[in-house]
Amino acid sequence: MNDVENIKIAVALRMSRAALGISQLELSEILGVSKITLARVETLESPLRADVYMKAITVLRELGVAVDVMTPNALMINVHQPALENALARLRDDSKRRIDRKNKIT
Repeated sequence: MNDVENIKIAVALRMSRAALGISQLELSEILGVSKITLARVETLESPLRADVYMKAITVLRELGVAVDVMTPNALMINVHQPALENALARLRDDSKRRIDRKNKIT
């Protein structure tokens, strides 16, 4: 993969995680890679293996985020309404927050 493809993948992973309200650790466990590996991909320190990339695209689609890195000069990410509703519920879940951040979102 070239630099443009790598940056698209890195941004897609970060934006998808943000839209879904999931952490690097959660996504890395879903993808079957270490958190360190995912962090390195997201910071362009390491490229994502093709098999993990394909799994990521499939898993994200199943979670409600469609990613298209093939469009020239663009990165297309569509987040479907159920995924947004699920993200809101996760973000409101105090059990997922650090102790100093509890009860901050209403």
